[in-house]
Amino acid sequence: MMNRTWPLIIFTVSFSLMLIQKSHEARLLSRFYKQDRVIKLKNFEDARSLVPKSDLEYLKLWESVLTGRSAPVSKILKEKYKELGLNHVFTPSGFHLSAVLSPLMKLMKRPRSELIILCMIGMTLCLLPGFGALKRMVLIKGHQRIFGRHEGFIIALILDILWGSFQESTLSFTYSFLFLGIIYSGFDGLVLILYFFLAQLMIAFFQESDISPLLLIFSPLLNLLFTILMPFLFLLAIPLWSWQLKSGIFLLKLTQEAVNLCASLSMKLPTIEVNIIGLIMILLLQRKYWKSLIALSLLYCHDLNMDHLRAPGLSRNDFYPDGKMLITQIKEDHINVVYSDGRCRMKLVRGFWWENCSPKRRSSRKKIKKLSYPS
Repeated sequence: MMNRTWPLIIFTVSFSLMLIQKSHEARLLSRFYKQDRVIKLKNFEDARSLVPKSDLEYLKLWESVLTGRSAPVSKILKEKYKELGLNHVFTPSGFHLSAVLSPLMKLMKRPRSELIILCMIGMTLCLLPGFGALKRMVLIKGHQRIFGRHEGFIIALILDILWGSFQESTLSFTYSFLFLGIIYSGFDGLVLILYFFLAQLMIAFFQESDISPLLLIFSPLLNLLFTILMPFLFLLAIPLWSWQLKSGIFLLKLTQEAVNLCASLSMKLPTIEVNIIGLIMILLLQRKYWKSLIALSLLYCHDLNMDHLRAPGLSRNDFYPDGKMLITQIKEDHINVVYSDGRCRMKLVRGFWWENCSPKRRSSRKKIKKLSYPS
Protein backbone atom coordinates (compact mmCIF):
# COMPACT_ATOMS: atom_id res chain seq x y z
CA MET A 1 0.00 0.00 0.00
CA MET A 2 2.90 2.32 0.79
CA ASN A 3 4.37 1.88 -2.68
CA ARG A 4 1.12 3.09 -4.27
CA THR A 5 0.43 5.94 -1.86
CA TRP A 6 3.91 7.48 -1.81
CA PRO A 7 4.13 8.25 -5.59
CA LEU A 8 0.59 9.65 -5.51
CA ILE A 9 1.58 12.09 -2.75
CA ILE A 10 4.77 13.05 -4.59
CA PHE A 11 2.95 13.78 -7.86
CA THR A 12 0.11 15.64 -6.14
CA VAL A 13 2.40 17.95 -4.14
CA SER A 14 4.68 18.54 -7.16
CA PHE A 15 1.67 19.38 -9.34
CA SER A 16 0.46 21.87 -6.73
CA LEU A 17 3.88 23.54 -6.49
CA MET A 18 4.17 23.85 -10.29
CA LEU A 19 0.63 25.20 -10.47
CA ILE A 20 1.51 27.93 -7.98
CA GLN A 21 4.60 28.89 -9.97
CA LYS A 22 2.62 28.88 -13.20
CA SER A 23 0.17 31.46 -11.91
CA HIS A 24 0.41 35.01 -13.22
CA GLU A 25 1.17 36.47 -9.79
CA ALA A 26 4.12 34.14 -9.24
CA ARG A 27 5.60 34.98 -12.63
CA LEU A 28 5.34 38.70 -11.95
CA LEU A 29 7.23 38.21 -8.68
CA SER A 30 9.88 35.96 -10.27
CA ARG A 31 12.13 38.97 -10.95
CA PHE A 32 12.47 39.45 -7.18
CA TYR A 33 13.61 35.86 -6.53
CA LYS A 34 17.29 35.41 -5.85
CA GLN A 35 19.27 33.62 -8.51
CA ASP A 36 21.47 30.77 -7.39
CA ARG A 37 25.04 32.04 -7.59
CA VAL A 38 27.67 30.00 -9.38
CA ILE A 39 31.44 29.92 -9.14
CA LYS A 40 34.05 30.19 -11.87
CA LEU A 41 36.96 27.79 -12.06
CA LYS A 42 40.19 29.63 -12.78
CA ASN A 43 41.90 26.58 -14.28
CA PHE A 44 39.12 26.31 -16.86
CA GLU A 45 39.37 30.01 -17.64
CA ASP A 46 43.11 29.61 -18.25
CA ALA A 47 42.58 26.46 -20.34
CA ARG A 48 40.49 28.33 -22.91
CA SER A 49 43.64 29.64 -24.55
CA LEU A 50 45.15 26.13 -24.69
CA VAL A 51 42.44 24.29 -26.61
CA PRO A 52 41.54 24.62 -30.30
CA LYS A 53 38.54 26.73 -31.17
CA SER A 54 36.60 23.62 -32.20
CA ASP A 55 37.01 22.16 -28.68
CA LEU A 56 36.10 25.34 -26.80
CA GLU A 57 32.41 24.35 -26.61
CA TYR A 58 33.33 21.05 -24.93
CA LEU A 59 35.46 22.89 -22.37
CA LYS A 60 32.52 25.17 -21.52
CA LEU A 61 30.27 22.12 -21.25
CA TRP A 62 32.74 20.48 -18.88
CA GLU A 63 32.80 23.49 -16.57
CA SER A 64 29.00 23.77 -16.68
CA VAL A 65 28.60 20.14 -15.63
CA LEU A 66 30.88 20.68 -12.62
CA THR A 67 29.68 24.10 -11.42
CA GLY A 68 26.23 24.66 -12.92
CA ARG A 69 27.49 27.76 -14.77
CA SER A 70 25.60 27.12 -17.99
CA ALA A 71 25.66 30.68 -19.37
CA PRO A 72 28.76 30.11 -21.58
CA VAL A 73 27.19 27.03 -23.22
CA SER A 74 25.49 27.72 -26.55
CA LYS A 75 21.71 27.86 -26.70
CA ILE A 76 21.56 25.13 -29.35
CA LEU A 77 23.45 22.72 -27.10
CA LYS A 78 21.27 23.50 -24.09
CA GLU A 79 18.11 22.95 -26.15
CA LYS A 80 19.26 19.42 -26.98
CA TYR A 81 19.74 18.60 -23.32
CA LYS A 82 16.37 20.12 -22.50
CA GLU A 83 14.57 18.05 -25.15
CA LEU A 84 16.16 14.88 -23.77
CA GLY A 85 15.26 15.67 -20.16
CA LEU A 86 18.89 16.21 -19.14
CA ASN A 87 18.68 19.70 -17.64
CA HIS A 88 19.82 18.30 -14.29
CA VAL A 89 23.26 17.74 -15.82
CA PHE A 90 23.85 21.51 -15.57
CA THR A 91 22.73 21.68 -11.93
CA PRO A 92 25.05 20.12 -9.32
CA SER A 93 22.62 18.02 -7.29
CA GLY A 94 21.96 14.50 -6.08
CA PHE A 95 22.84 13.14 -9.51
CA HIS A 96 26.38 14.52 -9.21
CA LEU A 97 26.70 13.54 -5.56
CA SER A 98 25.62 9.93 -6.14
CA ALA A 99 27.81 9.55 -9.22
CA VAL A 100 30.92 10.71 -7.36
CA LEU A 101 30.25 9.06 -3.99
CA SER A 102 29.15 5.65 -5.28
CA PRO A 103 32.65 4.47 -6.27
CA LEU A 104 34.05 5.92 -3.04
CA MET A 105 31.46 4.22 -0.82
CA LYS A 106 32.31 0.82 -2.28
CA LEU A 107 35.85 1.22 -1.00
CA MET A 108 34.71 2.16 2.51
CA LYS A 109 34.10 -0.69 4.95
CA ARG A 110 32.79 1.21 7.98
CA PRO A 111 29.00 1.83 7.90
CA ARG A 112 29.37 5.35 9.35
CA SER A 113 31.88 6.42 6.72
CA GLU A 114 29.20 7.84 4.42
CA LEU A 115 27.77 10.03 7.20
CA ILE A 116 31.23 11.38 8.04
CA ILE A 117 31.96 12.14 4.38
CA LEU A 118 28.57 13.84 3.98
CA CYS A 119 29.27 16.06 7.00
CA MET A 120 32.62 17.06 5.52
CA ILE A 121 31.05 17.83 2.13
CA GLY A 122 28.25 19.81 3.80
CA MET A 123 30.67 21.96 5.80
CA THR A 124 32.69 22.65 2.64
CA LEU A 125 29.60 23.63 0.64
CA CYS A 126 28.55 26.08 3.36
CA LEU A 127 31.65 28.11 2.49
CA LEU A 128 30.78 28.28 -1.22
CA PRO A 129 28.13 30.45 -2.90
CA GLY A 130 25.25 28.78 -4.72
CA PHE A 131 24.96 24.98 -5.08
CA GLY A 132 21.49 25.06 -3.50
CA ALA A 133 20.40 21.73 -5.00
CA LEU A 134 23.64 20.02 -3.96
CA LYS A 135 23.37 21.35 -0.40
CA ARG A 136 19.79 20.11 -0.27
CA MET A 137 20.89 16.65 -1.39
CA VAL A 138 23.63 16.44 1.25
CA LEU A 139 21.03 17.43 3.85
CA ILE A 140 18.66 14.70 2.64
CA LYS A 141 21.35 12.01 2.53
CA GLY A 142 22.53 12.83 6.04
CA HIS A 143 19.03 12.75 7.55
CA GLN A 144 18.24 9.50 5.76
CA ARG A 145 21.23 7.87 7.40
CA ILE A 146 19.81 8.89 10.80
CA PHE A 147 16.00 8.72 10.46
CA GLY A 148 15.44 6.38 7.51
CA ARG A 149 14.60 6.79 3.82
CA HIS A 150 11.14 8.41 3.89
CA GLU A 151 11.33 10.11 7.29
CA GLY A 152 14.76 11.58 6.57
CA PHE A 153 13.57 12.82 3.17
CA ILE A 154 10.59 14.66 4.68
CA ILE A 155 12.50 16.12 7.65
CA ALA A 156 15.33 17.38 5.43
CA LEU A 157 12.95 19.12 3.01
CA ILE A 158 11.07 20.79 5.88
CA LEU A 159 14.37 22.13 7.23
CA ASP A 160 15.30 23.23 3.71
CA ILE A 161 12.06 25.21 3.44
CA LEU A 162 12.69 26.88 6.81
CA TRP A 163 16.14 27.93 5.63
CA GLY A 164 14.60 29.77 2.68
CA SER A 165 15.49 27.46 -0.20
CA PHE A 166 11.92 27.41 -1.52
CA GLN A 167 11.81 31.20 -1.85
CA GLU A 168 15.27 31.45 -3.40
CA SER A 169 14.90 28.64 -5.96
CA THR A 170 11.31 27.44 -6.11
CA LEU A 171 11.66 25.46 -9.33
CA SER A 172 14.81 23.67 -8.19
CA PHE A 173 13.10 22.70 -4.93
CA THR A 174 10.08 21.35 -6.83
CA TYR A 175 12.19 19.25 -9.20
CA SER A 176 14.19 17.86 -6.29
CA PHE A 177 11.00 16.92 -4.48
CA LEU A 178 9.52 15.28 -7.59
CA PHE A 179 12.46 13.22 -8.85
CA LEU A 180 13.95 12.33 -5.47
CA GLY A 181 10.49 11.36 -4.25
CA ILE A 182 10.21 8.95 -7.18
CA ILE A 183 13.65 7.50 -6.47
CA TYR A 184 12.77 6.90 -2.80
CA SER A 185 9.40 5.33 -3.67
CA GLY A 186 10.90 1.86 -3.52
CA PHE A 187 10.36 1.02 -7.19
CA ASP A 188 13.13 -0.10 -9.53
CA GLY A 189 13.67 -1.31 -13.06
CA LEU A 190 11.04 -0.56 -15.70
CA VAL A 191 8.52 0.76 -13.17
CA LEU A 192 11.00 3.40 -11.98
CA ILE A 193 11.76 4.40 -15.60
CA LEU A 194 8.05 4.72 -16.31
CA TYR A 195 7.51 7.00 -13.30
CA PHE A 196 10.40 9.21 -14.42
CA PHE A 197 8.78 9.51 -17.85
CA LEU A 198 5.46 10.43 -16.25
CA ALA A 199 7.25 13.14 -14.26
CA GLN A 200 8.71 14.53 -17.49
CA LEU A 201 5.21 14.54 -18.99
CA MET A 202 3.97 16.68 -16.10
CA ILE A 203 6.89 19.10 -16.47
CA ALA A 204 6.23 19.37 -20.23
CA PHE A 205 2.60 20.22 -19.47
CA PHE A 206 3.56 23.22 -17.34
CA GLN A 207 6.29 24.30 -19.75
CA GLU A 208 3.77 24.16 -22.61
CA SER A 209 6.13 22.03 -24.67
CA ASP A 210 5.87 18.66 -26.38
CA ILE A 211 7.80 15.55 -25.44
CA SER A 212 9.17 12.71 -27.52
CA PRO A 213 8.06 9.16 -26.63
CA LEU A 214 11.64 8.04 -27.28
CA LEU A 215 12.64 9.71 -24.02
CA LEU A 216 11.31 6.59 -22.34
CA ILE A 217 14.38 4.85 -23.82
CA PHE A 218 16.94 7.61 -24.33
CA SER A 219 16.66 9.34 -20.95
CA PRO A 220 17.67 6.29 -18.82
CA LEU A 221 20.51 5.41 -21.20
CA LEU A 222 21.95 8.92 -21.25
CA ASN A 223 21.59 9.27 -17.49
CA LEU A 224 23.54 6.03 -17.08
CA LEU A 225 26.19 7.32 -19.47
CA PHE A 226 26.63 10.57 -17.52
CA THR A 227 26.66 8.62 -14.24
CA ILE A 228 29.66 6.67 -15.51
CA LEU A 229 31.30 9.79 -16.94
CA MET A 230 30.86 12.08 -13.92
CA PRO A 231 33.61 10.65 -11.61
CA PHE A 232 36.15 10.92 -14.43
CA LEU A 233 35.22 14.55 -15.12
CA PHE A 234 35.75 15.43 -11.47
CA LEU A 235 39.08 13.61 -11.23
CA LEU A 236 40.41 15.05 -14.50
CA ALA A 237 39.43 18.62 -13.55
CA ILE A 238 42.14 18.88 -10.84
CA PRO A 239 44.63 20.35 -11.58
CA LEU A 240 43.70 20.16 -15.31
CA TRP A 241 47.11 19.51 -16.80
CA SER A 242 47.52 19.07 -20.53
CA TRP A 243 46.86 15.31 -20.55
CA GLN A 244 43.85 15.76 -18.29
CA LEU A 245 42.46 18.46 -20.56
CA LYS A 246 42.78 16.27 -23.65
CA SER A 247 41.32 13.21 -21.90
CA GLY A 248 38.32 15.09 -20.54
CA ILE A 249 37.48 16.72 -23.86
CA PHE A 250 37.84 13.34 -25.62
CA LEU A 251 35.33 11.75 -23.22
CA LEU A 252 32.93 14.66 -23.63
CA LYS A 253 33.16 14.42 -27.41
CA LEU A 254 32.08 10.78 -27.31
CA THR A 255 29.27 11.59 -24.90
CA GLN A 256 28.10 14.54 -26.96
CA GLU A 257 27.94 12.33 -30.06
CA ALA A 258 25.50 10.09 -28.20
CA VAL A 259 23.46 13.14 -27.11
CA ASN A 260 23.36 14.49 -30.68
CA LEU A 261 22.25 11.10 -32.04
CA CYS A 262 19.46 10.74 -29.47
CA ALA A 263 18.30 14.32 -30.04
CA SER A 264 18.21 13.74 -33.80
CA LEU A 265 16.27 10.47 -33.48
CA SER A 266 13.80 11.97 -31.03
CA MET A 267 12.80 14.53 -33.66
CA LYS A 268 12.04 11.83 -36.25
CA LEU A 269 8.90 10.60 -34.48
CA PRO A 270 5.86 12.79 -33.75
CA THR A 271 6.06 14.30 -30.29
CA ILE A 272 3.36 13.96 -27.66
CA GLU A 273 1.08 16.89 -26.95
CA VAL A 274 0.81 16.93 -23.15
CA ASN A 275 -2.62 18.05 -21.98
CA ILE A 276 -4.86 17.61 -18.98
CA ILE A 277 -6.07 14.24 -20.29
CA GLY A 278 -2.51 12.96 -20.18
CA LEU A 279 -2.17 14.03 -16.56
CA ILE A 280 -5.39 12.23 -15.68
CA MET A 281 -3.96 9.13 -17.34
CA ILE A 282 -0.99 9.36 -15.00
CA LEU A 283 -3.35 9.19 -12.04
CA LEU A 284 -5.30 6.27 -13.52
CA LEU A 285 -2.08 4.42 -14.25
CA GLN A 286 -0.83 4.92 -10.72
CA ARG A 287 -4.13 3.67 -9.27
CA LYS A 288 -4.19 0.76 -11.78
CA TYR A 289 -7.61 1.61 -13.23
CA TRP A 290 -6.86 -0.21 -16.46
CA LYS A 291 -10.34 -0.06 -18.06
CA SER A 292 -10.67 3.67 -17.53
CA LEU A 293 -7.10 4.15 -18.75
CA ILE A 294 -7.77 2.31 -22.03
CA ALA A 295 -10.99 4.24 -22.63
CA LEU A 296 -9.32 7.59 -21.95
CA SER A 297 -6.32 6.77 -24.14
CA LEU A 298 -8.62 6.94 -27.18
CA LEU A 299 -8.99 10.68 -26.49
CA TYR A 300 -5.27 11.24 -26.10
CA CYS A 301 -4.08 13.04 -29.24
CA HIS A 302 -0.70 13.48 -30.85
CA ASP A 303 0.42 16.72 -32.50
CA LEU A 304 0.76 15.41 -36.05
CA ASN A 305 -0.92 18.53 -37.46
CA MET A 306 0.19 21.06 -34.86
CA ASP A 307 3.09 23.43 -34.87
CA HIS A 308 5.97 22.91 -32.47
CA LEU A 309 6.20 26.53 -31.38
CA ARG A 310 6.10 27.21 -27.68
CA ALA A 311 3.22 29.37 -26.52
CA PRO A 312 4.65 32.76 -25.48
CA GLY A 313 4.17 34.00 -21.96
CA LEU A 314 2.20 37.04 -20.89
CA SER A 315 3.83 40.42 -21.39
CA ARG A 316 5.27 42.07 -18.29
CA ASN A 317 4.15 45.55 -19.38
CA ASP A 318 0.62 46.80 -19.91
CA PHE A 319 1.32 49.04 -22.90
CA TYR A 320 -1.43 49.51 -25.48
CA PRO A 321 -0.84 51.95 -28.37
CA ASP A 322 -3.16 54.96 -28.57
CA GLY A 323 -1.60 56.64 -31.59
CA LYS A 324 -2.49 56.53 -35.25
CA MET A 325 -1.98 53.25 -37.12
CA LEU A 326 0.71 53.78 -39.74
CA ILE A 327 1.70 50.45 -41.31
CA THR A 328 0.36 46.89 -41.32
CA GLN A 329 2.97 44.30 -42.32
CA ILE A 330 1.60 40.80 -43.05
CA LYS A 331 4.31 38.14 -42.87
CA GLU A 332 4.12 34.40 -43.39
CA ASP A 333 4.07 33.58 -39.66
CA HIS A 334 3.13 36.87 -37.97
CA ILE A 335 1.58 40.33 -38.42
CA ASN A 336 3.25 43.62 -37.46
CA VAL A 337 1.13 46.71 -36.87
CA VAL A 338 3.07 49.97 -36.50
CA TYR A 339 1.49 52.89 -34.62
CA SER A 340 2.77 56.41 -34.08
CA ASP A 341 3.59 55.63 -30.43
CA GLY A 342 4.59 51.97 -30.67
CA ARG A 343 4.08 48.67 -32.46
CA CYS A 344 2.23 45.37 -31.95
CA ARG A 345 3.22 41.90 -33.13
CA MET A 346 0.55 39.21 -33.53
CA LYS A 347 1.50 35.56 -33.97
CA LEU A 348 -0.61 32.42 -34.39
CA VAL A 349 0.66 29.71 -32.03
CA ARG A 350 -1.24 26.51 -31.24
CA GLY A 351 -4.49 27.89 -32.62
CA PHE A 352 -4.43 31.18 -30.64
CA TRP A 353 -3.42 34.69 -31.62
CA TRP A 354 -0.78 36.09 -29.25
CA GLU A 355 -0.26 39.86 -29.23
CA ASN A 356 2.76 41.62 -27.83
CA CYS A 357 2.91 45.42 -27.90
CA SER A 358 5.87 47.64 -27.09
CA PRO A 359 6.23 51.44 -26.99
CA LYS A 360 8.28 53.39 -29.46
CA ARG A 361 11.89 53.59 -28.40
CA ARG A 362 13.51 56.93 -28.08
CA SER A 363 17.04 57.37 -29.26
CA SER A 364 19.53 57.24 -26.44
CA ARG A 365 22.10 59.18 -28.43
CA LYS A 366 22.49 62.76 -27.31
CA LYS A 367 23.23 65.41 -29.85
CA ILE A 368 26.62 66.92 -29.22
CA LYS A 369 27.09 70.46 -30.33
CA LYS A 370 30.12 70.79 -32.49
CA LEU A 371 32.50 73.39 -31.11
CA SER A 372 34.83 75.36 -33.32
CA TYR A 373 37.83 77.25 -32.10
CA PRO A 374 39.69 79.93 -33.95
CA SER A 375 42.98 78.72 -35.25
